[in-house]
Amino acid sequence: MSNDQDLVKLLSDYICAELASNPPDGPIAPDFQLIEGGLVDSLGLFKLIAFLEDKLGVTVEPDEILFENFASIDAIIALVEAKRSAA
Repeated sequence: MSNDQDLVKLLSDYICAELASNPPDGPIAPDFQLIEGGLVDSLGLFKLIAFLEDKLGVTVEPDEILFENFASIDAIIALVEAKRSAA
């Protein structure tokens, strides 16, 4: 993925298509609270992590599976960018 907009679209599309039991009519706002808003549950979180690892080539460590890292698409992108910077 080349930029944040591409990542926002990729993550929004995946969450709507694969994780959300009641997906929104349109794309997910980058700051929408995914867990608190009911789009991602605990099982969905682990599917999302597998998706990040497969599609984006980042490894999410057990100690990084924190609410704040997956609260929103913005938070997920920040985690991915931090992981890429550290690599």
